[in-house]
Amino acid sequence: MVYTLLPDLHPNDHYATVCVRVTRKWEYRGLNDAEEPQHVDLVIADHEANVMYAEIPQEMVHAFNNQIQEDEIYEIRRFRVANAKSMYKAVDGCYMIKFTVHTIVTVVERPPTTYPRYTYKLTAFEDLPMLVGNVQNFIDVLGVIIEIGEIETIQPSNNQPAAPTRKLVLMDISGLQTQLTLWGQRATQFNVDGVYNNEEAKAVVSLFVGCLVKSYRGQDYLSGSSACKWYFNPEIPEAVDFHNRYAGERVQIRRVAPAPPQVVQPQVPPQQATTYLRELISIDPYEFPQGGCRCTVTIARLVPNVSWWFPSCVRCGKTCTPDPNGYICYACNSSTYRHKYKLVFVASDGTAEAEMICFGQIGQRIVGKPVEQVIRTVRRHEEFPPDIAGIVSQKHTFVVTVSNQSFYTRNRSFMVSSIIASYGRQRAIPQAVAGCCSRRLDNPRNSASSTAVTDAANTSSRHTPPATMHQHTPPRELLATEVLQKNTPPLDILDTPETRSTRKRLTYDASEDEEESDNEHPKRSRLAKMKGITETTNNQSTSDLPAKRPSPDHIKASGPRTTDHKTSRSHKNK
Repeated sequence: MVYTLLPDLHPNDHYATVCVRVTRKWEYRGLNDAEEPQHVDLVIADHEANVMYAEIPQEMVHAFNNQIQEDEIYEIRRFRVANAKSMYKAVDGCYMIKFTVHTIVTVVERPPTTYPRYTYKLTAFEDLPMLVGNVQNFIDVLGVIIEIGEIETIQPSNNQPAAPTRKLVLMDISGLQTQLTLWGQRATQFNVDGVYNNEEAKAVVSLFVGCLVKSYRGQDYLSGSSACKWYFNPEIPEAVDFHNRYAGERVQIRRVAPAPPQVVQPQVPPQQATTYLRELISIDPYEFPQGGCRCTVTIARLVPNVSWWFPSCVRCGKTCTPDPNGYICYACNSSTYRHKYKLVFVASDGTAEAEMICFGQIGQRIVGKPVEQVIRTVRRHEEFPPDIAGIVSQKHTFVVTVSNQSFYTRNRSFMVSSIIASYGRQRAIPQAVAGCCSRRLDNPRNSASSTAVTDAANTSSRHTPPATMHQHTPPRELLATEVLQKNTPPLDILDTPETRSTRKRLTYDASEDEEESDNEHPKRSRLAKMKGITETTNNQSTSDLPAKRPSPDHIKASGPRTTDHKTSRSHKNK
């Protein structure tokens, strides 16, 4: 049977059949391998040593997980070819294979021996510091084991349960050392008793694949979890150099016992009483409780002209500085960074308004999506993507501390240190009561654009505020007739007893009024005269247009400006 090579696969290849060897297989069970399998990952290779990543989705795990085993060769057909993942890639490639309900897997009997057993892409130890925090690709390394630690149970963070770990130390052919930490099931499964004899102390050359480079308290290390796999004394060309280098030399593996656990008295965190914003704002920054205060607020609007993300250094967590090649942290001299949230918004609880800011995981909990996923939805002319604008009207209970900016400015701003509870979107945003109007946040950054963000979160379409449109729309040039009408007093107040004064009295000609009374259509006559004035005025240049009220003589020559015929008759009778 003719099989399709892995590089020849493309999307919509519904009838392709491949014959591959499963070189790696692992189950992803969450961060600490404590959950049910979310998906099963495979690395497959064809007879020409071409490699590709394959995935068994969660809904198909029960059908194929037990059927497919490592180091076996299978014929696979009726699968789906999809775009490769953008992160945590075990091998390079543009496409991947996904198992479906129609996929058929058959074990190949008496396969050829040309299928590779190892799939790897080695990274030198000296290049590891440049890959700290990089989650795009897994890292493969080759070294000699010189130290093995016992299993320790640690808690990565407050939001994650405790997990078993084991620390190893590897050394490359030049003597450079690096630390490798195994997590979860990988820590309990690791054992070198079958390949190492303490009396002979021969070098154990090990190939570790599927690792990530991380940093903890300034120290770089390799991290191996569910995707990590190791091979002792692998039969690869790169391992030959290690065996030649350490041939006839004792390489002792040190056994390190875990440090004795320190007895720590349990500390009960202080319970913060719920406080209104009006009271928080009145607290002096130097007297603000160090443990923070609890408040229940609703996000009223986003602060405009402030970025909602920032490039964070993977070593120190500080903001990186723009560089011609990307971003760089001058404090660590590192160009490796990751995107993190930086949400700046105005919150209200009905008593006052206050500016608040949150970073990282707290911002991700408010938005509900990873920052990389939101960045991919950014549009060119949008200040805030829909996911960011959608946090407006959300209600939360925060524990806040005073920000550093509050120590040298008049306005109070707060840092969100944790989220106690979330209540979802609210129908209305609480407004500060009349007696608390002085506590309403008022600074130049809260302009009409912040109101536009609030409208975008409450409606499906965004509208430009009328004030903003008026500010950015230049006034049009007035026509000659409009200038004349603008500079001419209203027709009904030219000559009436109520408006007679030394300043507003105009010359009045009764004879012209008599001519109008004899005409059948006096209004038509006045319009004809006005038309003559308009034609004469339009022929003049703009510079000749009158800037002030026309003189009484001009009005007299142009005809009466009154529109009330009864008023004219009353003057005539008088």
